[in-house]
Amino acid sequence: MCGIVGYIGPKSIDSVLLVGLIKLEYRGYDSAGLAVISDGELTIAKEKGRIADLENRLRNLELRGHVGIGHTRWATHGEPSRRNAHPHTNSDGTLAVVHNGIIENYLELKQILQKKGYVFESETDTEVIPHLIDDFLRQGLTLERAFLATLKELKGKYALAMISELQKERIYFARNGAPLIVAMGEHAGQKEYLLASDIPALVPLAKLAYYLHDGEWGYLDNGVFLFNLENQHVDFSWEAVTIRAEDIDKGSYPHFMIKEIYEQPEIMRRILRRRLRQNQILFDELRLSKDFLSSLGRIIIQASGTSLHAGLVAKLYLEQRAHIETTADYSSEFRYRNPVVGGDTLVVGISQSGETADTLAGIHEAKAKFLRVLSFVNNLNSTIARESEGVIDLMAGPEIGVASTKAYTAELLNLYLFALYLSELRWKIQEEEKKSLALELQNIPSYMEEILQQEKQLRAISEYLADKNSVLFLGRTFNYPTALEGALKLKEISYIHAEGYAAGEFKHGPIALVTDKVPVIVIAPQGEMRSKMISNLQEAKARKGTIIAIISKGDDEIAALSDFAIEIPSIREELSPLLAVLPLQLIAYHTALLRGCDVDKPRNLAKSVTVE
Repeated sequence: MCGIVGYIGPKSIDSVLLVGLIKLEYRGYDSAGLAVISDGELTIAKEKGRIADLENRLRNLELRGHVGIGHTRWATHGEPSRRNAHPHTNSDGTLAVVHNGIIENYLELKQILQKKGYVFESETDTEVIPHLIDDFLRQGLTLERAFLATLKELKGKYALAMISELQKERIYFARNGAPLIVAMGEHAGQKEYLLASDIPALVPLAKLAYYLHDGEWGYLDNGVFLFNLENQHVDFSWEAVTIRAEDIDKGSYPHFMIKEIYEQPEIMRRILRRRLRQNQILFDELRLSKDFLSSLGRIIIQASGTSLHAGLVAKLYLEQRAHIETTADYSSEFRYRNPVVGGDTLVVGISQSGETADTLAGIHEAKAKFLRVLSFVNNLNSTIARESEGVIDLMAGPEIGVASTKAYTAELLNLYLFALYLSELRWKIQEEEKKSLALELQNIPSYMEEILQQEKQLRAISEYLADKNSVLFLGRTFNYPTALEGALKLKEISYIHAEGYAAGEFKHGPIALVTDKVPVIVIAPQGEMRSKMISNLQEAKARKGTIIAIISKGDDEIAALSDFAIEIPSIREELSPLLAVLPLQLIAYHTALLRGCDVDKPRNLAKSVTVE
């Protein structure tokens, strides 16, 4: 959600900023802009639409300089427009600000500033920031003091950057609740300093990075100078940037989404190599004591979107394998519902980015109740990872496509292994059963590869779905969340209305939607629920619904009842969500392509939702 880049160094400033913004496109945005110090003066360029539109606008400008900031905006206050795009300036255009987050007291601040004669050009909350800085400058404060004084007036979450003609060789920055990173690189023997809201924007320029903490601010010029809100100097240490350029490049694939779908078998192998050794389950980074974990009385999982679907599967894993009462809740609901909890409760947060605002707020709520928190994240330097007592690395690698694919299956596998880990601590699993599961888990990567070989067949199903207006997904127990996830993927990127249902609830309302124009996707692998799913399938078929079934290999009975049948390798039912979701990802991808949709950057969506 929104993206910030900043640069001081020897390279051409406009090209560095544009490349950085392009690498942040996956976060979701509706406009883009940049501000540079060119020939000693502040120059602004911004445009509604894609970064390509901004690039076209820049062709009419001759920018010379080596200090600048850039931004991609995801609208919160005010419609997408050039007027509302960042950067925003003070009245005389001598300083510019870019901002991620929401200033909660902006209306109060705006009214105060308007009474002082300030005129606002946009509908955004951000514009109060440059006018506040300007007001403090008029009161006689230096730029540095005016910036700090402004920070103390702001309420809400923000990451921001500022440049000014008053100090042409400096970029100011601050963080409170929204991610921001400073970094250092080198070009032709000269140091270069960078700023970004996410690490991909810094690759491959940055070699070292520092992830800002809340309440930290500072500036870049010939170094990095860091302070807290009491204006005390903050010592920090650099971390090596380990992400490689190829990790965030599409390579030979046409889109990030399809690349990430095909990366899943190798990610499963990576997780299994690290987590499963000689039938022992290892979580080296966990940080929570075995005594505490073995005595758990309850687990509350809180997450959003795709991560919640993984959490719903994990609820079953934890209850059936570790025998621990588990609930799974939307983070946006958990943070406000004041749950009844005890000291033996563990709160689990799941977030691919590690920056999801509602999940982070849920963690804060849990900590306020003195509960221990364990988070599953794909970024160990993220805010959620830092603020959780325990953490588990998803190891999915950078995920750029907005619609999550590989992070979801990485969540499922890590959560399943964690459930087995707890069952072992609590003496709920026999050694022979553990060996049997270990062997079956080792087959998952090759099973995934087998499914991916069906891509051509799955495209034929997408051709059937491409002109439909609505699709229903049905699943039970372990694959009810698979139905939710399949529906989410289809609606996210193809814009077809899709709903996932617990198949047992089909007769309690959703069956009214079935016609010959509403396909029904039934997830019915082998297992205890197979016969029940056949009944649901028959009910849909009797009402002229077109049946698309995901079945275990060799299930001729369900195949004969279906209009389309997709086979997945036979595996125990609890592991089938790891396989059943792959064809649904591919179907969503090809359906979106056939409908002319931008699969990597679907409309209105952001990869990381960092505001409430």
